[in-house]
Amino acid sequence: MSLMKALVPSTILTLFVAALVGASGSGAARSSFLALENANLAGYPVFWSWPFFLSVMAINCLLVTRMAKASRG
Repeated sequence: MSLMKALVPSTILTLFVAALVGASGSGAARSSFLALENANLAGYPVFWSWPFFLSVMAINCLLVTRMAKASRG
């Protein structure tokens, strides 16, 4: 259940950070941690980073799980 609760904030944060980094011209750096990918959606460039998304998702899952445990006890 914590995985589903962490999905939306992780997606939003990844899109936001990838858009900031990609718009500044750093989108072609595939050797960096972000490994940004550039895709076109309806003619608009969209930046995405799977390594960053998975890292943020893991952190969000841990936070949601800890908050659930703290509210129970």
